[in-house]
Amino acid sequence: MRTPGKIYLSLILAVTLAAEPALANYRAASAYFARRDYIDAASAYFQAYGYPKGAGEKEKAEWGLAQSLQKLGFYYSASKYYSVIVRRGPNRSNIFFTKALEELGKINSTINLGQSHIVQLFKTKIDPAQVPGPARGFYFYYLGIEAFNRRKFEQAFSFFQKVPSGSPYYNKATFHLGVVSNLRGSHSKAISYFERARAGAGNSDNGAWVREQANLNIARVNYEVKRYRSAIEYYAQIPRDSDNWLEALFEAAWTFFMMQKHNNTLGTIHTLHSPFFVNRFFPESYILQAITFLRLCRYKQVKVSLGKFKTRYKGVFDDLNKLLEHYRSDPQKFFKLVYDYRVGSLNEYKRAWAILDSLSRTDVYKEAGNTIRFSDRELAQLSRYSAKWGSNGLNDELASFLRNKKTAAVKDAGKRLFDTASGYYAYLKELSDQTIGINTEMVLGRVDALRAQLKVGTADKKANFIGGLQALNVSQDLEYWPFEGEYWEDELGGYVYNIESLCSKAGGDGGAGGGAKGGKGEKSGGGEEDKSGDGGGEN
Repeated sequence: MRTPGKIYLSLILAVTLAAEPALANYRAASAYFARRDYIDAASAYFQAYGYPKGAGEKEKAEWGLAQSLQKLGFYYSASKYYSVIVRRGPNRSNIFFTKALEELGKINSTINLGQSHIVQLFKTKIDPAQVPGPARGFYFYYLGIEAFNRRKFEQAFSFFQKVPSGSPYYNKATFHLGVVSNLRGSHSKAISYFERARAGAGNSDNGAWVREQANLNIARVNYEVKRYRSAIEYYAQIPRDSDNWLEALFEAAWTFFMMQKHNNTLGTIHTLHSPFFVNRFFPESYILQAITFLRLCRYKQVKVSLGKFKTRYKGVFDDLNKLLEHYRSDPQKFFKLVYDYRVGSLNEYKRAWAILDSLSRTDVYKEAGNTIRFSDRELAQLSRYSAKWGSNGLNDELASFLRNKKTAAVKDAGKRLFDTASGYYAYLKELSDQTIGINTEMVLGRVDALRAQLKVGTADKKANFIGGLQALNVSQDLEYWPFEGEYWEDELGGYVYNIESLCSKAGGDGGAGGGAKGGKGEKSGGGEEDKSGDGGGEN
């Protein structure tokens, strides 16, 4: 029979035996790491992390584990342990706080950790003075983004200003300084920030994003202050292979309208309505088309445009309403719906595919997609190390973390995408109400009053555009090709109409007039009202 004293001695012996291997594992881990054997180092650090012998050993093993995983290319997995260190906050016992924050900044500039991950990270109160130099860009940029998303623009501006010029986050911070400046009404400063961000953009994916967003926003600021020719010049810099190209064309169409370049407006809309872009979401283009015809006193075509809006978007509106009702309480399944559309495996809600297409092109969807891709890549990598990491639980812990990271990213993105889709529903309702208003005014004979509400700028007689967003050079000779009902991909973006206003012709019903032409080659002179660029327009 065992006595209480013997039981006590057995417990002491068990604890001692459990602790000794931990010390050995930590020393062995350090030796493996020094020899660049990061696989065995990670395994040994994980064991020491779980069974620390003395004060400080757990923290050192935690740091060594994160470093080993990072060396092996497990960036998300390493971020798990770096994030634990950072969330403990800066204190005397957390000796790796500044280094961990610095490493997270490096990882995030290589592969995006995800907005939800970073928001959780910076809930810890941190004295800015304790943020290490190399991590200041990462730290202040995301504080700025969080403040910006909460519409605390002055606070966001202050954070963005603190991002150092040598940081990989500097150009994005500069771009956001431009956005906040424009919201403040400081248009010149906004353009200056956008130009600076554009000039510093490199050839990486981030660089391309900054360059395109800077060009779009410079165009928008110029539009806002009625420098329409300059706006067109910047819209023209968005490349055809960009997701932003059609958005640039649509906004340029409004710019042409404000310049009273109605044939260019109609030609640009002609590209948006081509069969190539049947699943792209630009419902307002039909409203713009209608009011452009209204300004030309072509009332029959006004009704046709409004009718086309109703025909195309009634089904979109109905299917969008159905899917919003179905997925209202399940953001993860809503994200899956967008994903299924994007990969071509969706057969439902076909009339709302334009909405799903638009959602699949957002930064929110792309960021979540990257999180899924990088997590899956690390999950696949784990199988290669199961022999050494499987027995001590490291494989299971990392696999659980990566799966949870995917779930969190999908849930967060699904909620934000659902909110965007709900906004589209309200947008379509508003546009539908506008079509009713335009038709009502026409029926009641208040067309002159309605046209007067369409406040446009003064036509710039020097600003002629041969088609698309191409300015006319007086030394050019042009050859014109009429549109004969068939679209050609290389002519998209180069259409221009060739119809005149009937407002001065008594009794004009808007049924007559020409369509747009397309042109290549050389022929000098002429305004854009009867010329075209690299495509054709409707007859």
